[in-house]
Amino acid sequence: MGEPSTGDSSVSAGDIEMKLKSPDEKDNETVSSGDSKVTSASDEKPPKPPKRDYAVEKAETHQQSPTESVEYASVNKRKKLVSFPPRPEFVYKPESSEAYMTCLKHCLVVINLLIWLLGAVITALGIWIKVDKEFWNIQTNLNVTQFNTASWVLIAAGIIIMLVGFLGCYGAMASRICMLIVFSIIVIIVLLLEIAVMAIVWSAVSNKNVQEEVKLRAKTAMQRMTNDENKRYFIDLLQAKLQCCGVDGPSDYALNPKDPKPIPPSCTNKDTGVPNTRGCYEAVVEFLKNKAAIVGGVALAILLLQVCVLVFTTCLICSIKNAATNSIF
Repeated sequence: MGEPSTGDSSVSAGDIEMKLKSPDEKDNETVSSGDSKVTSASDEKPPKPPKRDYAVEKAETHQQSPTESVEYASVNKRKKLVSFPPRPEFVYKPESSEAYMTCLKHCLVVINLLIWLLGAVITALGIWIKVDKEFWNIQTNLNVTQFNTASWVLIAAGIIIMLVGFLGCYGAMASRICMLIVFSIIVIIVLLLEIAVMAIVWSAVSNKNVQEEVKLRAKTAMQRMTNDENKRYFIDLLQAKLQCCGVDGPSDYALNPKDPKPIPPSCTNKDTGVPNTRGCYEAVVEFLKNKAAIVGGVALAILLLQVCVLVFTTCLICSIKNAATNSIF
């Protein structure tokens, strides 16, 4: 048998170890090499993005709106208009606005004090009618209960007017928007009610049926009062003050043929002794017409006062809201 060649004897020991390794050992080496690759890959950080420079330049304040500040921001050499809320140094607070608000407050306080005093006077008038004996005598002579009802109406109206005046005065002094809004709503309701009442009274006065009804009631009351010595005082006072006689004239005393009444001395003229031919209904209407200018002027003044109150209250509410908005920034 021959000997092996020298080329086969040149195999190294490392090659023999590789051939003798099991498949599991080879897999473990592959996994370990993969972990080393992952670890090396995770250690590498991604590159940071380049920073963008923001160059902010302050522009001139807008001339039309002093409370608005505008700034220009340039991003990557491209200019973009950006609006920011007004800063405290850019808020425009002129001294005239504070003086304007103070003037409105003082005007509202004075007007509401007058309204409160008016309510107090009306309440006092209602109490006077309620407790005065003269009004009770008139009510008894006329056999009506309107004076009692009128006294309670005046008292209630006076108290309501006093509360409204206090509400407006306190709301103006404390700058309470809610109270001022409630006050304005009440004034509007009262204004509408006054206009409605004046329209009803005007239509009733101009209606001839109402005039005839008033005349008939007056004649019935006069016949009833002339039969009572205690109740005759009222009609005598009316005829003497207005220089009139009866409802339509002296003939009213002879309306009842069964019981004609003599013409009372209060119907006659003191100088001539002749009975006055003018009826008391005509005299009362003429008296009211003469006073209509005063009554109308007072009513118009009250309406204008209420309109001024509404205007001042609205302006004050707007001023308070503007001041609150500007104070936020």
